Formats: sequence, structure tokens, C-alpha cells
Amino acid sequence: MNNPVSQKGFTLAELMIALLVFAFVASIGVYTLRLGAEAREQLEETEKNVRDLELMRVVLKNDLLQMTPRPVRDEFGERVDQWFFGGDAHPISRTNSEETLLISFVRGGWINPEAKEPRSSLQYVEYIAREKQLVRRVRPFLDAARNQPTAERILLDDLSEVGMEFLRGELRGRLDWDDAWPASGSTAPVPQAIALTIANQRYGQLRFLFLINEVSV
Repeated sequence: MNNPVSQKGFTLAELMIALLVFAFVASIGVYTLRLGAEAREQLEETEKNVRDLELMRVVLKNDLLQMTPRPVRDEFGERVDQWFFGGDAHPISRTNSEETLLISFVRGGWINPEAKEPRSSLQYVEYIAREKQLVRRVRPFLDAARNQPTAERILLDDLSEVGMEFLRGELRGRLDWDDAWPASGSTAPVPQAIALTIANQRYGQLRFLFLINEVSV
């Protein structure tokens, strides 16, 4: 009579080791997927930040390239002969404690196809710093009529620092920057260049330089 074939299976220790190996491999897979997802999110956030910076640079550059020496009138109807202001040199820069006026001027090139809109192709532009934001603000009419509606566009946000400087020229072989325009003692209508400084945790501190073309008055 033949002996029955003995059957063998995994021992408890072998099962525990197999489960441990499976759990280890699975945890590595989950961690890898998590790293991939986080890396993708970080990449998308970085791309957005770069796009925002480049868009801000292009918008400000185009505005400065189309500056027009057109004086405007204040809300009281008084003519303001100085048509480019920077920093706290502008009279209204001290009337609103919630925002800081960086620059204001008139620009051309406001597209109005076939003159369908009852407005000029000129546009009054302001760049302001408010609540950790860099904001571009425009108004439909050049002169500052009371209660005139404005349109705003947030170019950058979550900023810990926003500031502008204005290049007067050279002094003793070094660039001479001022924090307001018109600068004291200068007769030039506009600075030779503008420096915009911004900072936050994402960018660190960045400084953008914009040359200003000579504007005939």
C-alpha cells in the first residue's frame, strides 16, 4: 500500500515575511506616485509664477513705450502740466493710505477699431502697490472727473515688497537713482529708466529695469 504524498504549505513566518515585503514594495510605489504628483504641482506653480512675471514685464514695458506727453486735469478741473509722476511726488499719492502710487502717465495705442467707442485712443494709466499686490489701474477718460469708474488688473500678488526708483542720470561715475519723479533739481520730463523691485517667498527679491525712450514734448 503506497503512502499518501505529504503536502507542504508556507509557514507562518514565511507568510509574515511575504506580507512585509509586499507592504514595503507597495509603500515605495505610493511614495513614488506622491512625489510625482507633488513635483507636477510644483512645476505647474513655477510655470504660473514665471508667466505672471513675464506678463507683468510685457504689460509695463508696452505702457512705457507708448507714453504720450499729454497733460491732464485733476478732479477740480485744474490743469496738471507735469504728465509723468513717480512715487510720492504725485499730489494724490498722499491721499490714500491703503495704497501706494508707483507711477502714473498717459499712454497711446488704446485700440478703438473704427472709432466705435466714444473715447480717445489715449489712456491714463496708474501702477499702484496695495495689499501685497502690484495693480495696473486705468480710467476711461484722461481727466480725473469725480466718481469716474476705473478698471483694475492685478499683475502680481502675495508680495512682501514693491518699490520703484527713477534714474536721473550719472553722478560721479555712478547711476543716480531717486525714489520720486519729478526729482528735485531735475528738469527732464521723464527719467532715463525705471527700476521695479519686488520680493516674496516664491521669487526672493527681483529687480526689473525698464529703459525709457526720449519723449518729445
